[in-house]
Amino acid sequence: MSVDRSELEEEAVEQFIYSHFRDEYQHDKSAVSAAEQETIDELVELAESYFDGSKGTLGLALDFVIVGEQISQTDDAVNGYDSSVKVDDVLDQYDQVAKSTLTLELDGERYGIRPVHNEVITLFREELNRTNFPSSPGHHTGEWKRYDDMLEVAFQLSRPGRYEATQRLIDVGLDRLEQQSLPTREPPFSNPFHEILQHYERSHPDENGGAAYQAFAYGYVKAKWTHLSLTASKVRTGSSRQNRYGDIDGYVGPDLMLSVEVKDRDITQGNVKDELGVMMQLANDTTAMVIALCRSVSPDAQELLESEGVTVITDADLEQEIKSWDYHQQDRATQGMVHYFYHIEENPRAVQRLLRFIEEVDPENTALAHLND
Repeated sequence: MSVDRSELEEEAVEQFIYSHFRDEYQHDKSAVSAAEQETIDELVELAESYFDGSKGTLGLALDFVIVGEQISQTDDAVNGYDSSVKVDDVLDQYDQVAKSTLTLELDGERYGIRPVHNEVITLFREELNRTNFPSSPGHHTGEWKRYDDMLEVAFQLSRPGRYEATQRLIDVGLDRLEQQSLPTREPPFSNPFHEILQHYERSHPDENGGAAYQAFAYGYVKAKWTHLSLTASKVRTGSSRQNRYGDIDGYVGPDLMLSVEVKDRDITQGNVKDELGVMMQLANDTTAMVIALCRSVSPDAQELLESEGVTVITDADLEQEIKSWDYHQQDRATQGMVHYFYHIEENPRAVQRLLRFIEEVDPENTALAHLND
């Protein structure tokens, strides 16, 4: 049986094999005689016959081969092919130092199938993405005596034979274990809110200055702090006249938890107090989280704001954050932006302009039901 491996699978298999075979080992397939090839076939057939009843027995076959290889690196007696080797020969040759599993001892060194089996589990489940390979090493290594016919055959092999057997046993797993497939979506999900941040024009003759950025900020807050009840008003409406603190306030019950001031402009040391002085005072007077959401903020202005307890979020920060949001969070923010234009700013033309943009970047968006022909 020959299995087509991917490049990543080939790399993982080679790394596993050469973590047990000597680094300088160069495999020569011609070194495996026809008789030894028949022995390898026997081992693979045994592993396949046991596989249907217990997938983990494939790991045992690999365990036996690898332990044989480990011992061969200090004991020349198992370096060559010998079809006369029996199970009793193996168990008489080495001390057994574990009751619940197979651990052989030679010159004070221990060679156990349990550590190898742990590596086999990692190989199949994590490296080769065969997640239905059993992850119960104690169960399978504890029952090794039921499968000692595979132990016998494994210890008959030479190093080239063990190399060939390891490759073929791994191929059995690749062929018969199901590869976990991740669900994909065609076409893939779009990134509507990220597109709005990057490409949506923030000014338009039919809209009040700053309305688009405030609508964007409302959608952002709605998607990020989903547990809060939000209050907001039209742009150019004073917060104090509306009994608000910032442009967007977030509450749990009667308690102010969040207040966001939105500035679609560059904040510098020269204008920071005029633009955000009220928010700095609010941060000092309340326990609410106070945020300045601005196009950009100079380093000295940001240092002043943060020293007064105001959290600064700039377009650059939004760029990094929003591109990590999944589609559903971005859609929640996009729907929030539509809601702001429709129900708070009450500007039908702004709604239609936004929907036309959404149609370009997310043509299946549910909000497009309100797009005029």
